[in-house]
Amino acid sequence: MHKISTPEEMLNYWKELAKKHKILLLHGELGAGKTLLTKGFAQGLGLNHTAVQSPTYAYLHTYEWKLLHIDMYRIKEYNELIEKGIIDQINEFECIIIERPKFIDQLPFKDPTILHIKKISENERSIETK
Repeated sequence: MHKISTPEEMLNYWKELAKKHKILLLHGELGAGKTLLTKGFAQGLGLNHTAVQSPTYAYLHTYEWKLLHIDMYRIKEYNELIEKGIIDQINEFECIIIERPKFIDQLPFKDPTILHIKKISENERSIETK
């Protein structure tokens, strides 16, 4: 378990993750820092991290064809991933972050890194990696 005390520390932690991992599945409550994590990851990939936005209502965002950022919160059935072209997008990207992942066993991944982010206070987070 890793503890983070500031937003800057979180960005730096995620920049380091981008050097080691390609597929991240993020679990965490609203406001836990999933999108902030993605900003740090994007920065670690050399992308413009200020362009990163939450994909909760858009389902997904792509960043310079290097990073696919998905939020499955509103997805109810696996078939929706096919109908909305999300599975096709997943197959095209090497670096993928999925917030609130569902249907993990049916997704075309090998060994994704699973992170559980818990909000301890306004700035503090604990992160468990599986």
